[in-house]
Amino acid sequence: MSLNSNWTVEQRYRRIEDISQESIDAMVELRKQDSGYPSYHVAPKFGLLNDPNGLCFFNGEHHLFYQWTPVGPVHGMKYWYHLSTKDFVHFEDHGIGLHPDQDYDSHGVYSGGALVENGNALLFFTGNKRDENWQRVPTQCFAKMSADGKIEKHGVVIENDHYTEHFRDPKVWKQGDDYLMVVGAQTPQNTGSMVLYCSRDLMNWHHKGPIQTRYNNLGYMWECPDFFEIENQSVMLFSPQGVSSESPYDFKNIYSVAYILGDRLNLDTAELENHQDIAQPDYGFDFYAPQTYLDDKGRRILIAWIGLPEIDTPSNAHEWAGMLSLPRELQIQDGYLVQSVLPELKALQGEAVTVENVLELDTTSFMVELETDTDEFELTLANAAGDNILFSSTETEFMLDRSKMSQLYAEEFGSVRKARRLSTKQTIEVYVDKSVIEIFINGGKHTMTSRFFIDDLNALSITDGVKTVYHAMSPVKGLDD
Repeated sequence: MSLNSNWTVEQRYRRIEDISQESIDAMVELRKQDSGYPSYHVAPKFGLLNDPNGLCFFNGEHHLFYQWTPVGPVHGMKYWYHLSTKDFVHFEDHGIGLHPDQDYDSHGVYSGGALVENGNALLFFTGNKRDENWQRVPTQCFAKMSADGKIEKHGVVIENDHYTEHFRDPKVWKQGDDYLMVVGAQTPQNTGSMVLYCSRDLMNWHHKGPIQTRYNNLGYMWECPDFFEIENQSVMLFSPQGVSSESPYDFKNIYSVAYILGDRLNLDTAELENHQDIAQPDYGFDFYAPQTYLDDKGRRILIAWIGLPEIDTPSNAHEWAGMLSLPRELQIQDGYLVQSVLPELKALQGEAVTVENVLELDTTSFMVELETDTDEFELTLANAAGDNILFSSTETEFMLDRSKMSQLYAEEFGSVRKARRLSTKQTIEVYVDKSVIEIFINGGKHTMTSRFFIDDLNALSITDGVKTVYHAMSPVKGLDD
């Protein structure tokens, strides 16, 4: 179900200047008719949103960029779209932040991260260029955003001398006097890797090679790498491709997300020392390309793409695709990366309503908190015809079943996802926004993030014995006003 199957290369790689205002208006009008378009998640006004980019806290605000293809709900000519917010309730829409307007990014401004320094936000990105034979020529590049919001490109800082054409998504941080960069890459042996570079001046980078772990032969490409420290532990976070598992839980999506916790990164050997087994943060259908950053409170915040490469969703019929996850604070507990929704989102919550068995919904943007110490329960979101999505649990595992949705898709990858249940007593948060659900299980040690499509969703039901509190969620401001 490739997003590109019905589009020619020429159509996909048109620039926004080549799209008529009439076409844009028609796409926006179709999108506005979609009852599945979210109210408190970031989504594109039209076209395709994918990876979060350049996340940073800068000049008193959280800055969010995302990959955007304006020509339609398809992967093609990529731009960085720019939003900012002080509270994740009120947003400012800055429009396109980075255009593919140089020779080195002539076929798209691909993903990357940000580093705040000396009154600027430095935006690192992959320049995607195609030569006359349509061979990709990727380079790592950077731009500066000043406090007044002006963005100026400063060109290529790393050319591709060691890897296949799959060499992208730079993430930069500073450690002492050293600037460090990781890049997602495919080795000449066609294995995925998180490649390390070092610099003293941000312009001249020394290649240290792939970070060494026990997983040097995991999959054929590692996308969207991130490396950071929490509580004196090092975290490698990445999106490996070409990985599967015989476990009923792990690596069930076309592409999944993984992390590895270790003691420290040895810069001499490029080894992640004393690291744990690889783990998954999310067990839903649609969680990819997460990126993290530090804010002014010292919080490590994660935002992911709710979507996956190469999979269409029913939203495409309304000329849009993809959204960003809610912002999640990360902590480490018991060897797990623990996620929790930022408390700023509580400002969107309406009054608490206790649910007894069944609740008729007057909005499809809400959250529910479940408190349970029973072995089994079921939470069902349904319409009058019985179409539903089912979140349930046994003593040992959670299950999310979307096999009875009104609009089925991506069935070749299965309609059920499972995750281990780590304890009987649980407080579970479930965030629903029209056509997306984010579930925080096992105290945030795992999440289940998914799109779902139920026509005229109107009822929530819950098993007896589960204390359930419902809050309507208000829309965020500034995104589609």
